[in-house]
Amino acid sequence: MLCDNSKIGLGCGVFGGAYGSASQSDIVDTVRAALGSDITLLDTSPYYNDSEVRLGSALLELRSEFPRSSYRICTKLGRYGYRQADFDYSAARVVDSVNESMHRLHTDYLDIVLCHDVEFVDCQQVVDVALPKLFELKRRGIVRQVGISGYPLDVLLRIAQVQFERNQPLDVCLSYCNFNLHCQLLPDYVPQLRDAGVKTIVAASPLSMGLLSRDATPPWHPAKPELQAAVARCNELVRSFAGLNDCAEDLSLATMAEDFAFSYDQVDVHLVGAKTSSEVCCALEAYARAQKLRLASGGRYPDAGLQQLYEQIRQLLGPFAGYTWPSPPADA
Repeated sequence: MLCDNSKIGLGCGVFGGAYGSASQSDIVDTVRAALGSDITLLDTSPYYNDSEVRLGSALLELRSEFPRSSYRICTKLGRYGYRQADFDYSAARVVDSVNESMHRLHTDYLDIVLCHDVEFVDCQQVVDVALPKLFELKRRGIVRQVGISGYPLDVLLRIAQVQFERNQPLDVCLSYCNFNLHCQLLPDYVPQLRDAGVKTIVAASPLSMGLLSRDATPPWHPAKPELQAAVARCNELVRSFAGLNDCAEDLSLATMAEDFAFSYDQVDVHLVGAKTSSEVCCALEAYARAQKLRLASGGRYPDAGLQQLYEQIRQLLGPFAGYTWPSPPADA
C-alpha cells in the first residue's frame, strides 16, 4: 500500500528547543529528509523561540535542492509569549508579524498564516481585527491561506462558524492534542468544521506534547496528575511487554500512540515534530504502519499479545477520553 506522505506535516516547533536541543546541521538534515520524502508542509511560529530563524536558515541552505515552490510554510501570529499580555492581534501587528516571518524564513510570501492560540484573546479581536487583515494580505498575494489554531475545539468551531456566516470561511484550522490515545474529541468536531467551510483540517501533536512519549512527561505539561499517572502505568505495561517479547527497540507507548493517531483519516494533515532525520523516518514508518492497522476505525494488531496490550492501554486511558486541560491556564 502506497502512502501519501503529503498527509504528514513537519512540526518545526521542536527546532526552538522546548523538547531538547538540536544542532543546525541536524535541522538541515531533518528538513532535507522531510522534503525528500514528499512531506511538503512545514509548520512554525514566532512563539517557538528561534524556530522560524533556524527553519529559514535550513531552507536557504537547501534552496538548490528544494526550490520554494516545492514546499509550503505555515506560520502563525498573535502569540509572542506565555501570558495573555504577550498576545497582540492588532491590525498593525498582523502586518508586522507577517513581514518579520517572511524575513526570518527568507521568502516573499507565506503559504499559510494562522492566528495562534485564539482561545487566549477575545473572539472579537480574532474575527473583527486579525482575520480581516489577514484576508486582505491574502488578496494581495502575500499570504496564500488564512486560518486559526488552538486547543479548545468549541472556540475553534465558533470562530469558523462566524467566518462562514460572514462569507469568508477559513482555509485552515489546526487543532492539537485532541486526537490521541487519551483524547478522542476531534471526530465530533470535524464534520461541523467542514460544514463551516473549513477546507483543511490539521491534527497536531499525536504524542500530546510529549505526554505519550517513552520519556518522562515534560515538567511543564498541563495534564492533570491522574492522567499523567495513567500514562506512566501504560509506559510500564509497554516496557514489560517489550522486555518479555524482546522488542524493546521497536515498541514503545509512543509508537502505539502514533499507530492510533495516524490512522484517523478524516483530517487532511497530521503534524508531527521531528528534529533529526531519523525521527522523520520513524514518523513516516509510523504513518505507513497506521494506514495498515486502522486502529482508529476498529482495526486490530495482528499479534494477539500486542492487541491485548493495546486494549489494556485503551482501558486505562478511557476515563480521560473527553478530558481537556484549561486553556489558557490559570497562570497565563
